[in-house]
Amino acid sequence: MVHAIESYTGKNKKNKISDAFAKEALNLLGTNIEKAVFNGSDVKVRSNMLLGTTLAGISFANSPVAAVHALAYPIGGHFNVPHGLSNSLVLPHVMRFNLPIASKYYAELAMVTFPNIDFKGSDEDIALKYIEEIERLIKKLNLPTKLRVVGVSESDLEMMAEDAMNQERLLNNNPKKLKKEDAYNIYKTAF
Repeated sequence: MVHAIESYTGKNKKNKISDAFAKEALNLLGTNIEKAVFNGSDVKVRSNMLLGTTLAGISFANSPVAAVHALAYPIGGHFNVPHGLSNSLVLPHVMRFNLPIASKYYAELAMVTFPNIDFKGSDEDIALKYIEEIERLIKKLNLPTKLRVVGVSESDLEMMAEDAMNQERLLNNNPKKLKKEDAYNIYKTAF
């Protein structure tokens, strides 16, 4: 899901083809992920997840990922946290950081990711509700929501922020410019 979200909201190389793949990926993933996790024997649901993942990959291959991945890399690299989990630990926090710039895009994605939810209000209202729904999903799937749970100490946050800033190719694609202090504050919120 992160691959599609970041592809759709990235500021470099964003294009209609990648956007279409991202939207279809999020629709398949958002409508099937809970069923896949809680009933892994459903072949149709698992097939939809596989297709959604593939479409997300096609999307970000043409319109790259951004700050979520930049901040996730130090978590995975230093603490042996799997890629998907390291991304989910920072996803809602980076989305909140990007909200002033990316709310229109998040609002568009909300409708396709969670089509059974009646999103109403301004783009900002819908985008915030989208972030809340992603947080709800993360909790429902029983994923850790705090960095401390995966072995990160508060004293590690500064080093992680420095490491994240080395991911310039990803940070340059983020909708909102992210500085080292922003990375630190995102980690602190996620801690």
